[in-house]
Amino acid sequence: MKAKRIPVSEVYKDCGEHLSLKHLNPGVGLEAEIGDSDIGYPGLALAGYEDGFKAGRVQVLEEADLLYLESLEPSERRSRFKGLIDKGIPCVVVAGGLEFPTDLVEVGSSEGMAVLSAGPSASRVTQHLNTYLLAELAPESSVRGTLVDVYGVGILLTGRSGIGKSECALALVERGHRLVADDLVRVIAKPPGVLIGRSTKPLQSYVEVRGIGLVDIGSIYGIRALRRQKRIEVEVALKEWAEASSLDRSGLESEEREIMGIRIPSMTVPLVPGKSVSVIVEVIALSHVLKSYGYDSAKALDKRWLDSLHSQGDQDFKLRDVE
Repeated sequence: MKAKRIPVSEVYKDCGEHLSLKHLNPGVGLEAEIGDSDIGYPGLALAGYEDGFKAGRVQVLEEADLLYLESLEPSERRSRFKGLIDKGIPCVVVAGGLEFPTDLVEVGSSEGMAVLSAGPSASRVTQHLNTYLLAELAPESSVRGTLVDVYGVGILLTGRSGIGKSECALALVERGHRLVADDLVRVIAKPPGVLIGRSTKPLQSYVEVRGIGLVDIGSIYGIRALRRQKRIEVEVALKEWAEASSLDRSGLESEEREIMGIRIPSMTVPLVPGKSVSVIVEVIALSHVLKSYGYDSAKALDKRWLDSLHSQGDQDFKLRDVE
């Protein structure tokens, strides 16, 4: 899986308003790419201690850093700042709305690195940038299937081509649920162990129904029938009856599906003519909600059955004692 990277220009555009970002050397360094979500504080590196310095991170300068730089001779100050840039950093953000020495801005321009100024404090800048970069640089893959939001649970419908995934999604939308993606689901892995599913932009709001073609769900059912993204919580694998003949009928044995190193519950639904798959998917979603509250119907019935057997055994023992 190829590591994701985003240009500084994207950060400047997406975080500019919230962080009151200003580009102190306009037109310079916005094409540089960021590949690390962690944020660096370069104080020790500026002072000459370089062990453990991580290249590739956005560097945030705070008041202590500026005071240190201003205490140096101009030539030494420029040399230290250039040395920081030479370590391979995508950009520098000066936090707290502080003024940055003009000569250091010029050094950044000559080295082709963007120097940005932010209004909030260093801690707030770091928190916002880290959260933003974690989301943007999260590992991404794609899965063949259909993703629907059923009672607030993200259900990933999988199965061979033509088995009825899109038709099931259409039936669920008709019953008031929401479509996220059909045919190809973009999956993003976010910490801690969360899978987020999205649609590819060209196919957003469309499902393919065999015999009809592409159907625009948004135009037919309205915007409330759609959802831009949803956490993937359960896989429902649709299979022909012959392929799923050895299924556990009690529900005590659980299966899992691994996607990008993250495991989610997996349910197999065997298909026969006349079977209402959409209703079964609704039951799976509601059962998942109950499990999240600590109630598992299969385990509850198993416990009730065992308690009944124990009670019956105790009664038999008492009767034998009387005899």
